Amino acid sequence: MSIPVAPLPPSLTSDTPVPFIPNPLTYGASLELNVSLMGALGMCNRDKEDIRTIEQSRSSQ
Repeated sequence: MSIPVAPLPPSLTSDTPVPFIPNPLTYGASLELNVSLMGALGMCNRDKEDIRTIEQSRSSQ
């Protein structure tokens, strides 16, 4: 008998918001954009880490 696999939470598989890119892109705005992009990258990496944790717990059962 196989055990059904629970789906991953939507919060881990939903799209990461794309930061707004101002036009014109001034030096100051580019610094703010870099902060936003690093935040988006951090969100993606946290989601991947959470997915790996879930997959590891599934494989150990």
